[in-house]
Amino acid sequence: MTLDRTNLHILALLERNARLSSAAIGREVGLSRPAVQERIAKLERDKVITGYRAEIASDADQSVRAVIFVHIAERPCGPALRWLADLRGVQSVVSLAGEYDAVVQVAVASTEELAQLNDTIGAHRLIARSKTQIVLQTL
Repeated sequence: MTLDRTNLHILALLERNARLSSAAIGREVGLSRPAVQERIAKLERDKVITGYRAEIASDADQSVRAVIFVHIAERPCGPALRWLADLRGVQSVVSLAGEYDAVVQVAVASTEELAQLNDTIGAHRLIARSKTQIVLQTL
């Protein structure tokens, strides 16, 4: 799908606030509410928009944050990246070129939960090895 300027504007607005109403987006981009709804539905059908997420404050129930650097055992990397993204506590998975194949950002309730997540990742056949770093501060 080719993304025109209006679709890109809609995507940028939704990235900033996925809860914006179609009417509010329409006012911003100069379209009617039904036209915005139609465009969003098409972006979803074409898998440009793949989901909506709530951003949870790091102190809400996830007081331990970490990044996990991952070497993936098999190519292509897609299946491993999708598996990682679906794990409980995973906030994002970024595919990398370089020393590691991916970096996984996680937020969990305790170091015990982080250890369990590390064990789950390390034991999976798609993962060659991983290295975890606990986040001390985010600015």
